[in-house]
Amino acid sequence: MARKRIVCITRRFKDEDPDRHLSHVGIGDDDGWRELLLVEEVMAHLRRPQGDRFYVRGRDGWEAEVTLGPCFLCRRQHEILRSAPDLTASDKLLSLAACGDN
Repeated sequence: MARKRIVCITRRFKDEDPDRHLSHVGIGDDDGWRELLLVEEVMAHLRRPQGDRFYVRGRDGWEAEVTLGPCFLCRRQHEILRSAPDLTASDKLLSLAACGDN
């Protein structure tokens, strides 16, 4: 089991998902992302007791664990990736920049 840092996110296009859920997350460090994972892969790891664990880090160095949680925006109940809130964002994961070219 490894602990991996999520440094960026990619959202689905509005025409395929009106709620713009996450499709991918970038794993890396302060220098950028090195590995792009499907959200479904991350969710599968989090469901397994020995799966990898993920976190996000704010500019102030504060870290928040990424977990599974309910989607509060959708009518149909389903799980999404979430992280803890802080004083500036209700979900640190969603406040990350989009994954671009490295």
